[in-house]
Amino acid sequence: MSEIINFFKKYSTFHKIYFIVFFFFNIFTFGLGLYNEKSLSATILIVSIASIISTISGLFAGIYTARAEVAAYAWGIVNSCFYIFISITNHMYAEVILYVIYMLPMNIYGYFAWRKSARQTKHDNTTESTIEVRSLSKKQMGLIVPGVLILWGLYALFIYNLPNILQPVLGFRIPADHLFYIDSFTATVTIFAVIVSAKRFRETWYFWILSDGVGAILYFTSLFTQTSFSISSLSGAMMWIQFLTNAIYGVIVWKKLDKAEHGK
Repeated sequence: MSEIINFFKKYSTFHKIYFIVFFFFNIFTFGLGLYNEKSLSATILIVSIASIISTISGLFAGIYTARAEVAAYAWGIVNSCFYIFISITNHMYAEVILYVIYMLPMNIYGYFAWRKSARQTKHDNTTESTIEVRSLSKKQMGLIVPGVLILWGLYALFIYNLPNILQPVLGFRIPADHLFYIDSFTATVTIFAVIVSAKRFRETWYFWILSDGVGAILYFTSLFTQTSFSISSLSGAMMWIQFLTNAIYGVIVWKKLDKAEHGK
């Protein structure tokens, strides 16, 4: 509660509106999902609660990241844990693997990396611990782009064959990820976005815009291709839309921070 009170005291007008709109929309989708269920089982209730926690923690994580504040990664850890669960329920294995072996550890690493570089400064009428923002060189970007394409191809191939790979180990065949090419692309771009973000490069937001946009398409596709309404798919889609909105704002904020610090 104190977090929300402090939020309305010191944050920008954009983030106040952003928080109110997506917070109440997430509450609405949560209630809508429960209303559409003919019988409310314990499993449905657990998935619904996990979905709303994932989206709201993602809301805070996005806000703090855009403001270049260390708390972003604390909320990111919470978001990762619950997003893993809802991705499992949607059979999005590339997302599950990504968040278990990469995103969760990187959120922990990012927290300490940002905390180390944090300094007390004043931005937008706040005295929170913010980081020093840097810019990627053309040479670095030239290495990253082909890296994304190569890793995407390899990861897509792995996810496509994952049911065959796991069948001898599990003793049964897991459902196929029919959107493996989109799922793997989102996961790949996210990997690079997190690396660039942890290193405090402002170009991270271009990767997030691409990842978040495709992620929203992934979940909306899942939502409309399922035979019954899925609250986890709707919550996943909303999470990516709120991330995309915040990423666009993040581009503007980090560009201003970089200009203020380095005159670029």
